[in-house]
Amino acid sequence: SDDPHAFKVCYAVPQNGMTAEERNLYCPSCKGTTFANPDGSIRKKKQGMSIKYMHVAEEKVYERLAGNGTGGSDDKASQDEDVHTERDIDQQFLQMATSTCGSQHWTVHFLNLSIMEESLASFHSTLMTIGENPEEDVETMEDLFTDIAEFADGLQRAYTFASSLQLKLDPAHWLFDYTVGLARTLVGLGDEKSQKYGADWITRVENYAQKFEAQDMQKVVKAIKDAWNRGQKHSDEKEGDGPDRKRRKNH
Repeated sequence: SDDPHAFKVCYAVPQNGMTAEERNLYCPSCKGTTFANPDGSIRKKKQGMSIKYMHVAEEKVYERLAGNGTGGSDDKASQDEDVHTERDIDQQFLQMATSTCGSQHWTVHFLNLSIMEESLASFHSTLMTIGENPEEDVETMEDLFTDIAEFADGLQRAYTFASSLQLKLDPAHWLFDYTVGLARTLVGLGDEKSQKYGADWITRVENYAQKFEAQDMQKVVKAIKDAWNRGQKHSDEKEGDGPDRKRRKNH
């Protein structure tokens, strides 16, 4: 907000320490450091417990991400069920990490990426099956649109987190695949509005692709960016081949 008196949330970043209680909290906004001492005042005890809970959350999230996997079932229905189960578990971990550590904590960021990766696989699978059961396609597409909107929101949060780190590094170095995946899905929907939205996302990584990706991937990026324009040209050509144009040719 541009209002200097508006309420602002600042995140204190925990620094490494010997124990959870000894870990410092450095606030980049006020430039202050809090040393939590559980044996001190009641206020300090609360701060110490907050750091301890964050430490526990970090360990649980790390163990979850390090051991994430869906087994080796060959049955497609079982695999789909496993994916949904894993995603639900990740969502629970995400809620826990967000409420304990704050939305700008690294645990939230990496859980967000994990959920987005699972969502991408689901998008591609859904688009491949559209048309097999027309009676269910309407509901399937509604669910897909909702999931895509949630994915886009998660990707935006990922870019916000990356920018907050103030690194001299393009966020596309680790968000490129997610961005291309979203843009591909949007183009795959086929309508001009979705394809334009996909082009908006792909422009975020276009400069990165030109510098760091192979020529084949650069062509993919360009094709995604220009998809809506090609569709518009094709529509114009079809309109141009209508009865009026045929009559003009005959004259």
